[in-house]
Amino acid sequence: MKKSSELKVEPLELASDLAKRLKSKSLEGWEIFLQSEQGVSIEARDQKLESFENENTLSLAIRVIDQGRPGFAYCSDFRDRQISRLLDEVLNGAKHADRDQFLTIPEPDGPALVMPAVLDPDFQKQGEQEKISRAMAMEKTALDFDNRIKRVRGCEYHENLVGVWIMNSKGMSRSCKSTRFSLSISAVAQQGKDAQMAGEFDWSFRYNMLDSGRLGKSVAKKALAKLGAKPIKSRKAAVVFSPQVAGEFMDLLSFALNGESLAKQKTWLAGTEGRKIFSENITVMDNGLFEKGPECSPFDDEGVNSRNKELVKDGVVKQFMFDSYYGRKMKKQSTGNAKREMITMPPAPGPSNFYLKPGKKSRNQLISSISSGFLLEEVLGMHMADEISGDFSVGVSGHLIENGKISEPVSGVAIAGNLKNLFSRVAEVGNDLKFFNKAAAPTILIEEMEISGS
Repeated sequence: MKKSSELKVEPLELASDLAKRLKSKSLEGWEIFLQSEQGVSIEARDQKLESFENENTLSLAIRVIDQGRPGFAYCSDFRDRQISRLLDEVLNGAKHADRDQFLTIPEPDGPALVMPAVLDPDFQKQGEQEKISRAMAMEKTALDFDNRIKRVRGCEYHENLVGVWIMNSKGMSRSCKSTRFSLSISAVAQQGKDAQMAGEFDWSFRYNMLDSGRLGKSVAKKALAKLGAKPIKSRKAAVVFSPQVAGEFMDLLSFALNGESLAKQKTWLAGTEGRKIFSENITVMDNGLFEKGPECSPFDDEGVNSRNKELVKDGVVKQFMFDSYYGRKMKKQSTGNAKREMITMPPAPGPSNFYLKPGKKSRNQLISSISSGFLLEEVLGMHMADEISGDFSVGVSGHLIENGKISEPVSGVAIAGNLKNLFSRVAEVGNDLKFFNKAAAPTILIEEMEISGS
C-alpha cells in the first residue's frame, strides 16, 4: 500500500502571492496555473487486494511574456526558497528565448461558468473497504458468469478529485473542481485450446453511477463471444464500427482539426474550410460543456470559457480548434481548446469532448439492415496511423453479419485506407454515443470497405 503526504499549501493563497510578485516585474504578461490531484487507485486479483495507492499532489506552472519573449517554468516544491528560484528561472528563460509576435495572454471572456454536474459532493465519503469490495465484486461477477471464464486481470477502481486555479495579468481568475471515477477489467475465456481476452471500461463524474456488476457481466460476454474466432477470406463488404472503434478513428481525426496542425501545415484538411469533404451524415462536435463527456469543464487550460462548436456540419468543414496563441497566429479567436498534456508543458490546442453527432437509429437497426457484412469491434495498431495524412493500416477483429444478424467471430484480418475516404462513406450514424476517452462516436455504418483476410 502506497500513500502520499497531505498537501500543506493553500492553492489560492499561493496563486495570490505569486500574482503580487509577478505584478512587481516589468512584464508584458504572465499566467499562473495550479493543479491539485487527490485520488485512489485499487487493483484486485483472485479476490485479494493486489495494490492500493493514494495520490495527493499540487503542481504549479508559470508563463511570462517579456519584450516579446516567452518564459515557462514549473515545480511541485512550494518552499519559499524554491518559489523564488522558479521565478528566477522563468524570467531568465524569457531573456534567452526568441521573440514571437504571436505570444498572448487571454482576457476574461465573460463571467466564470459554474458546472456542478462534474463534481460529486460525496467524494471520498465511501470507506476504503467499500471501494476494495467493489473491485472484488466486479471480478467475482465476471468469473461466476460462465465456467469458461478462466482468468480475470486488470480489475481496477480509480477515483480523482482535480482542482484547477488560473490567474493572469489580464485580470483572469478562474477556479474549478471536478471528480472522476472509473472501473476497468479484462477477462480470459477458454474452451479447449482456444483462449480469448476482452476488456471493459466505464467512467462517471459520480461514484454511484458506476455499475461493477454490469461491467463484470459485459466483459465475460465479450470474451465468450470471441471464442472460435478465425480469419476470413478477403472481401468487400459493409462494415459496422462499434462506438469504441469509431472513437479511435475520431481521435485520429481530431489531429486534422487541430489549429496547431493547421498553422504548421501538418493536416490533410488544410484549405478545406467551407468545403464538403465528408458524407452529409458527418457532423463533428467539440463541446467542453457536454456533461456526458470526460473533458467537461467550465473553462480550458488558459481560463477561456468552454463552448460548444460544430467543426464539421453535414460533411462541410467549418472551423478548427485553437488556443490563444494559434488563434492569434491564424487570425482567429481562441475556441476554448487550450490543453496541457502535462504540467511540464505550456498549453497547446487540443480537443475537449470531441465527438461525432449521433443519429436516430439503434445499433441493432443498423445491423439488421445488412444482408452480408462485418461488425468491427476491436482494432490493433492505431498508434501507427499517420496523423498528418490520415492514412491507416490496422488489424481488426469482430463478427460477421449475415441476414441482419451477428454470426461467426472473426480475427486476424485488416483494413487500410485514409480518413477522408472512410468518413465520406458513412451511410448511417447510430444513436449510441459513448465516451471511452476525449474522442467518441456512436456506432457507424460504412457502405463498403475492403477487408484483407486469408
